[in-house]
Amino acid sequence: MKQISLLTLALFLALPQRAAEACMNCVNSVTEVKLPFLNSLLLVFTGWLALTLIFSRPLSKGTRRFYYFGIPCLILGVLVVVPLGLGVPIILCWIIYLPYQILRFFSTRQERIFKNFIPLSVNLIALLLSLTLIFVTTARANTTPELIKSLGGISPFYPATVHQQITRLSQRGPEVVAPLSDTLAANFERFEEVSAYPTARMAYCLREIGGPQAEATLQDILEHRMKFKDSSSAKWEAAVCCLYAECAGDRAVPVLTDLLNQAERDQNHFQKQVALISLARTRDQAAIETVLNHVPFLQKDLQADLTSRWSAAMISLTLQALAEGQASQDLIQSPVYHRLMLGLRPELKSESGIVWNQQWDGDLDPEALKTHWSAILNRTE
Repeated sequence: MKQISLLTLALFLALPQRAAEACMNCVNSVTEVKLPFLNSLLLVFTGWLALTLIFSRPLSKGTRRFYYFGIPCLILGVLVVVPLGLGVPIILCWIIYLPYQILRFFSTRQERIFKNFIPLSVNLIALLLSLTLIFVTTARANTTPELIKSLGGISPFYPATVHQQITRLSQRGPEVVAPLSDTLAANFERFEEVSAYPTARMAYCLREIGGPQAEATLQDILEHRMKFKDSSSAKWEAAVCCLYAECAGDRAVPVLTDLLNQAERDQNHFQKQVALISLARTRDQAAIETVLNHVPFLQKDLQADLTSRWSAAMISLTLQALAEGQASQDLIQSPVYHRLMLGLRPELKSESGIVWNQQWDGDLDPEALKTHWSAILNRTE
């Protein structure tokens, strides 16, 4: 207990308050997803502990006992909440302790008086309430609305947990497309600036499920919800454009081409970048030729000092896929989402054995690559 207290104190002293709070929130978000019943059980445990101390250690017998039990409980409460995972072994031991105390009451000859029935009643109620909460909260956490809600609360530093939730949603098939679409629409209507994490992750679910409705939802976001002006929304806009291209394939080419033409008219540099990167992921021959015609533009952006790291990584990976790809799948397996830090886990290797490099800066021959990709796509068809 002393070591844990010192470590917690050192963490708060070493880090600024907001940094420490963010650190704990990252850890707790994963704990809440994996153990949705933990918060409820901690509340029950706190109530059980308070009742047990009141009935077994009355304050009238000495105020010192309050300090003996009250101060340790206060420290325990702080440690359980920050970080939340420290409550797991405590709750586990408590759940084992409750039936032990109940069985002990019936296995030993105790006088059947009111005083002895009080702790038995408290233990029975706590055990039944805990088991009920475990089943109820677990069942609720597995519902579609709660799974969708959980996508926005997981830190991007835990992509495996993010993808676990995405997989659970995607496996439910087309039935979750409507709830995902409705949630996205509600978020755009409710907030002037939507959060990048849930938006990109719900779009990833739609891409995984596919189908006309999922494709229409992603297209609607691209055409009516994106402005390509605010840097705070740049990452999720780039992610959704790429996900739409992967979901719709060649059907996305007219929409993305209009996006490219609009960017050239408005001289929107970032929008042009995203449109070209997305066009490459449609695996359409005309779209790939359009991207290859703009290789000098992309290479110039790659060398520019003002280009952000995540934007440069997306350009590098796209150019590498065009230069080294041997199959159409290589165009969508480049891990462009990694640098966006949205919690979307990238694939580090393609089926062709390409080792992706986020700082790739090789030479390209656009005319030779047009012939190369024309042969690959014709063979695929």
